[in-house]
Parts: sequence; C-alpha cells; structure tokens
Amino acid sequence: MKTKKINFNSILKYFALLFLFLCLANANINNISPFIYALFFACLYVGLDEKLTAIFALSSAVIVDFSLQTFFVAISSIAVGLIAFYLHKLFKRKLKLIPTFILFILSLITYFYYNFFDFKIVYFLLLGIISLYIFIVVAQVLLLRNNCFKLTLDETICFLFSFALLGLGLANVTICNLAIYRFILMLAIFILISINNPMLTFSLTLAFAFGVGIGKMSLLPLAEFALVALMAGIFPMPHKFKICFSVILSDILIQYLFFAKNIILLYDLLPILLASIIFLILPNRVLNNLSDVVYVKKSEMSSRNLINTTRKSIRRRLSELSNVFLDMKQLHLNMVKKDLTKEETIAMLSREILNNCCKDCLDKNKCTRSLGLDNKSNLELMIEIALTKGKVSLLDIPSSLINRCGKVNNLVSLTNRLVDEYRQYKSMVADVNNVKILLADQMGAVSNLLLNIGDEINSNVSFDMARENKIISRLLSLNVECKEVLLYSEKNNDLSAVIITKADETFNPIIEKVLTEVIKSPMRITNITPLEDGGYNSITLHKKNKFDCVFGLAGCNKTGNEVCGDCHSIIRLSGNRFLLALCDGMGAGKSAHDMSAMTLGLIENFYKVGFDNDIILESVNKLLSVSNQENYSTLDVCLVDLDKEIVDFIKVGSPFGIIKRDTSIDLIEGGALPIGALDSITPVTHKTTISTKDMIIMFTDGITDAFQTQDNLIEYISKLVSTNPQTIAESILNEALHLNGMFAKDDMTVLVARTYLKN
Repeated sequence: MKTKKINFNSILKYFALLFLFLCLANANINNISPFIYALFFACLYVGLDEKLTAIFALSSAVIVDFSLQTFFVAISSIAVGLIAFYLHKLFKRKLKLIPTFILFILSLITYFYYNFFDFKIVYFLLLGIISLYIFIVVAQVLLLRNNCFKLTLDETICFLFSFALLGLGLANVTICNLAIYRFILMLAIFILISINNPMLTFSLTLAFAFGVGIGKMSLLPLAEFALVALMAGIFPMPHKFKICFSVILSDILIQYLFFAKNIILLYDLLPILLASIIFLILPNRVLNNLSDVVYVKKSEMSSRNLINTTRKSIRRRLSELSNVFLDMKQLHLNMVKKDLTKEETIAMLSREILNNCCKDCLDKNKCTRSLGLDNKSNLELMIEIALTKGKVSLLDIPSSLINRCGKVNNLVSLTNRLVDEYRQYKSMVADVNNVKILLADQMGAVSNLLLNIGDEINSNVSFDMARENKIISRLLSLNVECKEVLLYSEKNNDLSAVIITKADETFNPIIEKVLTEVIKSPMRITNITPLEDGGYNSITLHKKNKFDCVFGLAGCNKTGNEVCGDCHSIIRLSGNRFLLALCDGMGAGKSAHDMSAMTLGLIENFYKVGFDNDIILESVNKLLSVSNQENYSTLDVCLVDLDKEIVDFIKVGSPFGIIKRDTSIDLIEGGALPIGALDSITPVTHKTTISTKDMIIMFTDGITDAFQTQDNLIEYISKLVSTNPQTIAESILNEALHLNGMFAKDDMTVLVARTYLKN
C-alpha cells in the first residue's frame, strides 16, 4: 500500500494562513474588525482548501472574541461562503470577482442584524470590501505567480496595506509581556537588509509600523522603526553578524537619543535578540531564494539584455557564414570554362586534321613546302562550312583542294567526325558550366539570404515591462492563471507577446481579449508550444492582420486525358503574405502534369526559404534547361502582401491576368518565353495595390484559347456580380467549356483570390 508523500510546503502555507487569520481576528479599528471574513472569501476566490479556511476563520474569530454574537456572525458568514462555493463547484464554474463581493456583503447579514441601529455598519462594510479586494490581489500574486513578483502600482499598494493590517493585528499581542510585533518586524528588517534592497526594506517597515501605530493609537512605533530601517539601510552590511549588530545598535541609539526612553532589556531588546538568533540560523539558501524573488525584475532585465547580445552575436556569425558562401560562389564561377572563339575552334580542328589525315600521306612534304598557306586556307574554309552546316560534303570542298589532295574522302569523313565530336563536347561543357553557374547562383543566394536574416535580427528587441505587469494583473483578476508575460517589438514596432499559462487556459478567449485591451491593437494567437514544466504552455500572440484572403479554384482535364497537366499552389509565406501560382507543363496528360508539378514544387520551396524572385526563376530555369529533355512550362506567380496591400505578378510564358475591382478591371499583361526554353529568362513583372473586395483572377491558356480573344474574356468577367471566389472560378470554367461545346481542347484551370477586411 502506497503512502502519500507529505507536502511540507502546503503544511507551511496553511500554518501561515492560520497565523494570518489569528492576527486579523485581533485587528480592529474602533472595535470594527471585518478582516477575517474578507480573508475567508479571498481564500475561496483563489481556490484554497475551503474546509481548512472555514475552520481557521471560525476558530480565529471565537478564540479572539468568545461570544455568541461573534460565533453567530462567523457561522453565518462562513456558511454563505461555503454554500456559494459548493454550488459553483457543482456546476463546474469558478467564482467570479463581482459575485464574490456580493456574496461577501450578503454573508454579513447577521452582523447587520446585531448592529442595525449603529452607524458603524457603514464603516464595517467599507473596510470589509476594501480588505477583500486587497486580500484577493495579494493572494493571487503569492499563490498563482510562482515567484514571479512583478508588481503593478495597485498590487504594490495592496501589499503595503496588507502589511499594515498585519501590524494592526499584532500591535497589542504579547507573550510573557514581549511585543510580538517587534520580533516579527525586526526579523523582516534583518532579512530585507540581507538581500540589499533599501527601498523595499523602508516601505514594508513603514507600512507594518503604521499598522502597529494605529493599533496602539500612537505614532511612536512608526517613527522608531522608520528611523531604524533608514539607518540600517544607509549602511547595508553583507555579513549576518554585522547586519544584526548594526540594526540592534541603531534601535538602541534611536530610542535613547530621540525618544528619551529607559531601555528595559527584557521587554525591548529580547524580541530583537530572538529575531537576530532566528536570522543567524536561517540557511543562506533561503535568503538567496528570497533575493531571487525580490530581484526578479533585475534578473529578467539581464536575461532580456542577453537576448539582444545573443542576437548580435548570431548576426555576426551569419555575416561570416555569408562570406563563406560568397567565396564559394566566386570559386565556382572561376571554374566555368570559357568557350573558344571561332578562329580558335577552326585552328584547333585544323591541327587535329593535319595530325591525323596528313600524317602518313606521301605528298605531305610537297604540300607543306609549295602549297602550305593555300592548303591551310582551304582546310579552314572547309572546317568553317562544316561548323556552319553541321557537316561537309565533296561539293563543299574547294576545287583547288580536290585537284591536289589524294585523300579527299578521308578528309571529309574526318572533318565531319571531329566537328560532331566538338559539338558534343561543347554541349557537355555548356551543361557543366550551367551546373557550376547554378551552384554559384545558389551559393550567392544563400549568402544574401543569410545577410537578410542577419539584418532582421540585428536590431535590438525592446520590451514593455509596464504593460506586462498590467496584463498579468488583469488576467489574474479574471481567474486566468498566468505565470509570465513577455512583450517585445522588433523592426516593425508591432508588439508581440509570449504568455506562459496553464494548459487548460490555452484556448481561453479572455487571453486575446485582455491583450487587445492592454496593447490597444487586435491580437491573435499564432503559436502554442507545450513546456517541459508539465501543465504549462507557451502562447505566442501577434498583431491581428487587417486583411485576409479567400480563394476559389476550378479546373478540368483535356478531354480524353485522365491527368491534368496544370498545377496550382496556394501557400502562406512568412508574415501576412500569400503565394498564388499556376504552372502549365508543355503538352497535356501525365508528362505535362509531372513537369508542372516539379517546376511548381521547386518554386514553392524557394519562396518558403525566402529567396528573391530573380534568383528563384533563374535557378529553376537552369535546373530545367540543363536536362536533355524539352522541359518547358508556363509560370504565373502572384505574391500577395496583405500588410503592405500590394501584389506582385511574375509571368513567364503565361497568359494575361485580371484584377477585378468594384468599378474597373485591371489587365496584367503576360509574355516571355516558357521557363526552361532558354538558358536565361526575362519574366514579365507587374506591381500594383489591392484593397478590400478586390478579385485576383489567374488562368491557364486553355481558358484564354476557349474565349478566343482577350476582350471576350474581359467582357465576360466584368459582367460577373458574385463576390464568392469559388463561384467566379466555376463560372469562368463553365463558360469556357460552353464556348467549346463542352469539349476541353486543353487543360483548363482558374484560380481566384479575394481580399477582405477583417472585423
């Protein structure tokens, strides 16, 4: 049988809660003490154990004031809270903030009954409501943030008020005539000085001493401990013994010099000595943990500075890596073999013919001595003819050479063979050169890409800690457990957010709503990543896009073919950008489909990585042209940037495109040779703006051929009134088929995109 492991942190937490209930039960202002009831409802709101908190509240109230009135007031208040809590639990709902305040007021009905004609009811109610708000805020920070103490202004005020109430409750509590508040306050001063935070030491001491002063109806404790904290904070000591010595000495001197008070060793110094003993035996590990909590902002600033430092380091390394690829590009370009000039080619082939055909000829010496220059010119003329026509025949040989040479047939045969071999060699060298140039271009593109990435991360990331605290506070007030918030902006100055929250809160719509309210810009969740710390997710939010796109697609195969030779692509790129593309492979059927699919696949991958348009098209063109097959494809690309509200058209052998606006139609001219036809291409490009409800219409030549003329297609599209892109695409396709008697002479594809303004 397994035994449950004792959770000492939970035990310590509830012992501290019991102590707090006892202190607050003893805290009163003019016999008005609503604090334990406020604390009880705050515990229910933040989800502490309802049974234990009910027992603590009831026992604390009865122990401090054992009377029937106190008992009935406590019982009724606790009963109302428990009934409301269990009803919410039954219906699986959390307590909300406003209903909690209403329930708290209703729970005091018994107190109102006993004090109906006493005006202090108003003070009791106001103090209770204020205390309930303070305790809820403090409990949320302590219990839900997991040591993430980034306090907003109102949270700081609530903490100071809670310390004042704690001092109020301990003001008149003594054990063997020893003032408990002196022991607790001095221990707090020791600890706060040890973590070297003078401002925190002074403010908390002031708040606690203020509560003690109200409880004692005297400002002397406030003045005394404010001076002690001030004197001890001016000269902070890093060593525990020095801290104890400085604080004790400061207290003795202040009492003697300013208050002319006779120092009573037992009652004044003993609590301080006990506090110093406790402080001295506290492990340094505990003090270091407290220091980490207090300095969370400082540590976060260090980590955020580290982010910017790391970004600059990465940028430098990317630049160095870019130079490596740039050098490799130049190396490959240097390896490209240059083509021989016409004269060099003829001279080379002439030498080869002389060395092979004339080597064993009996008339070699005679020809060389008497007819050398004439023979050479005739031979070069014959080779030039062979290079021009592809081969040479007897009719092409000069008559003077035929009359003198006895190996004319051998000469013709050798010349044709050498010219053919040279052509094959030249083609092979061209292919190798194309591959080298392609690799060089790719390395140059990678170099530019690395530099662009480096430029993107070169600027510092700025953070907004003030609004981070506001978001945390707002989410916690709405019962959304948020562990951490990070707001940052880069070059575009648009704020992005990363929120660490519990996994079951990931899809809570309150998160986007709160971020939108605080940042004052529509925000949307773009990424959710589970953390290794079980039960928590990292949620990334970015600015919600102003525009978005909807798409329509319609197409059909060439009649008689089972596979369509057209391919399309609709993908989202980085940022709020889309890639729309149509590719029409040469011919129809499976071979055309495979060709267009391969071309489009290459283009998609290049665009996803982030290469420039020019290098993408040149690289794809070279990849297709180096093969021995006739791999031709028309390409129609449209890049839609919804943030900048512009579109870029890139057309390579594709027909015209159309942008259908509310009152006009813009024609995007096509042109250029298909991709893969030549070693280099010059695409037709066009840039224009878009606005809401604009229609981008793209189609392959199967559609334009069906309408016969450009004007017919434009006229038909201008008459379409639908705003549904799918309806538009299907209407154009159906009309094209109708014009051809429902017979598709070629593959047909229509792609339509419509931009719209988000709510």
